[in-house]
Amino acid sequence: MDPSVVYRSMAMSKVMELVERVAATDATVLITGESGTGKSLLAEYIHRLGGRRDRSFVTVPCANLPAELFESELFGHEPGAHTDAVERHAGKFEAANGGTVFLDGVGALSPSLQAKLLRVIQERAFERLGGTQSVNVDIRIIASAGETIEQEVRAGGFREDLFYRLNVVHLRLPPLRERADDIGPLSSHILQQLSVRYGGSKRRLTTDARRLLRSYPWPGNVRELANALESAVIATEGSRIDAPSIGLQRGTTAEVSIRQAFERQWSLEALEAVYIREVLKAARGNKSRAAAILGINRKTLLEKLKRSAR
Repeated sequence: MDPSVVYRSMAMSKVMELVERVAATDATVLITGESGTGKSLLAEYIHRLGGRRDRSFVTVPCANLPAELFESELFGHEPGAHTDAVERHAGKFEAANGGTVFLDGVGALSPSLQAKLLRVIQERAFERLGGTQSVNVDIRIIASAGETIEQEVRAGGFREDLFYRLNVVHLRLPPLRERADDIGPLSSHILQQLSVRYGGSKRRLTTDARRLLRSYPWPGNVRELANALESAVIATEGSRIDAPSIGLQRGTTAEVSIRQAFERQWSLEALEAVYIREVLKAARGNKSRAAAILGINRKTLLEKLKRSAR
């Protein structure tokens, strides 16, 4: 199994059981879930697990693709199709021939663009912009959307026929708050990746830090967890990451930690560490600048950081 797909919870185990079955087929898959749950990662995992693993995996960022470039980017163009078209250009569908096209955030497409996409999904054929010859492609299609996609279909904002073409196999990725058992192994995996990126020894979470991570609701899901851990790694001098070192988006780190202080009777030194970490983050890791904001010299700051990392 791909080591980047990390889980232990029953909720994710059920999802992965279906993933294992669907990956062995060429069925079209719709992955839904909140932002930051790992829809793109799961789409690529399905591709790598399947029979097309040695062919291209091409992502179409639907939310970031300007409407005027949609046809040219997806279907390609012939020379003279528009001002900048000086030679033939193969679009993403053609580039993915034999492999997989991942329609990331398909719910963001306008109704007119949805109609153009529908034909390709139905027929696996299209014409390049400015061309008349039909181009046939052998592709697998995986799409992702937010959890409200079915409501958008009922409201008329997303084409029902396109939805049913995409929703052959539906995989719902649960939010991180519904899979608390995954937070520990995910954190260990992320810290291992960060140790490779930034060098040095692998950071370890203290007991209080692990409890904080497990109790937090994670509105930003796995993406927020990764960002919080990266911030903590940058701000931590030693190998141990404690609870005050972890930055969270809902409220400041200080707000979360003060609440923890009341519940667990943290020392004044621990509370001091909270403010130091916040200032260090604001200073983008620049210790001299952080020391100036704190009104202490750099050597004193380093000593305090070392003490809090013990």
